[in-house]
Amino acid sequence: MDKNYRVVFAAEKVVKVEECAMPGPLNPDEVLIKTDVSQISTGTELSMLIPSDSEPDSAWVKSRSNYPVYPGYSNSGTIVAVGADVDPSYIGKHVMSVVTHAKYYTRTLQNCVVMADNVDQDEAVFSTLAAVTLASVRVSDILPGDTVVVYGAGIVGQLTARFAKIAGALNVFVVDLSEYRLNLLPDDPCFIKVNPNEVGDVPTFLKEHNKGNLARVVFETTGNQHVIPSELKCVTKCGKLIITSSPKGKSAIDFDFVSCQGITIIGAHNMTVHPPVATPQNPWTFMNELPYVIEVLEKEQMSFKNLISHHYNYKDAPAAYDMLMTDRGSAMAAHLVWED
Repeated sequence: MDKNYRVVFAAEKVVKVEECAMPGPLNPDEVLIKTDVSQISTGTELSMLIPSDSEPDSAWVKSRSNYPVYPGYSNSGTIVAVGADVDPSYIGKHVMSVVTHAKYYTRTLQNCVVMADNVDQDEAVFSTLAAVTLASVRVSDILPGDTVVVYGAGIVGQLTARFAKIAGALNVFVVDLSEYRLNLLPDDPCFIKVNPNEVGDVPTFLKEHNKGNLARVVFETTGNQHVIPSELKCVTKCGKLIITSSPKGKSAIDFDFVSCQGITIIGAHNMTVHPPVATPQNPWTFMNELPYVIEVLEKEQMSFKNLISHHYNYKDAPAAYDMLMTDRGSAMAAHLVWED
């Protein structure tokens, strides 16, 4: 039997690949999966790896810096064995799962998504972050013809912008200081690239290029708490600011301005706005979002391929995280390939 390995944060800024036990005997309803590709979540994982970058009393420092930490939550792999109650025809099928960076793991079929043969596993691992952004887009209630602003053109911002268009946004302004990231947006007139270093005041630019209007929906995906007061200036009266990110500290917000403008601020980080159970009124639980993303890829309604900037063999995971800690701005999605 092959050996099992996993990525571990042993201490702040210390990443190792350690040998670990193979999953135990399969329960009747479980499958054994060998990871093919896993995605490093640059925002969440680097915040866990470098909690000192956050303000001392932030949630990142208080609750996410007890080492060792086993990171990761986006894996695509192949079923290599099944439990007694699982149809053996599932062996060899590709599945996407929300698990840590490990070579082998077990799941029930209900807790993974079986993929069609034409779905690229390199793209499938975006599903977890896509599900997070979808929750934000759904709670925003974007209407056909809306103007939307997305602050941040990292992975979450890129996904948010794309799903905002699918939801009906006519104009999606994406704000980022990195030309590299802005240039990864689809070549589509719906997307308007905004670099504050080039355009100056973003609300003024927005009105100049949006028939004198601000945006009904603004998404915060940067994780930079200092930007949030400026983001509010882009929201039109009775509009919404959606906090998709997990800011690393406190923001100074003028709530008199918020009140006078009738602005709604919604915290939508991770799975907080997904319903706990599916209902006829809202079937979009987190686990129901995942197969939707996979189907979007299957039907080629969207592609994430150009968002992949780096591939590393899993044995070189420490080097991957060193790269991200050193020059995160030149990276987008970094994937670990689990081949020997």
